[in-house]
Amino acid sequence: MANKLLGIFLCLILSACSAPPMVPTTEERTVRQGSGEVEKKGELPPAGTTEAQAAATRLGSRCTMQLKHGYALRERIDNEYWQSRRAGTFRDQRDEFTARWDKEAGEWAAETRAVLLQIGGPTAKSRFQNAQTPIGMVSGDVQWNNIRNFLRTRLAALDSICKAP
Repeated sequence: MANKLLGIFLCLILSACSAPPMVPTTEERTVRQGSGEVEKKGELPPAGTTEAQAAATRLGSRCTMQLKHGYALRERIDNEYWQSRRAGTFRDQRDEFTARWDKEAGEWAAETRAVLLQIGGPTAKSRFQNAQTPIGMVSGDVQWNNIRNFLRTRLAALDSICKAP
């Protein structure tokens, strides 16, 4: 029984090691938010870096990119909330706003879990997914506060995951 399990384990390891690396087939260009810089995906790493260092940099940048998207989402939701409160339109559109914000936060979290599964495996995904949302309230709407707490907790977990070696 032990030999059979060892054989299966070795087979899985060898098949994972022999899989070809995922390399983009087309040259994609993206613009980094805020800086206006254009980045080419699939670019060759700078001379002098090892393949492992280049892979770690790509994986870290994906994590950091998700973190930036999350902070941008939280900021946009907060801005929409406070602008609608100042304009006096929040109460009339409360259900519409909170449903959209909840959906967007859920989509960001699902995308982040997928990225973390690819770059950090099940452990990173679990750390993100199982982050405990604190019970706390700032002055404002309860549903908005719950969405904000969800994002705050997940962003803190993702930040610590992205910084981990």
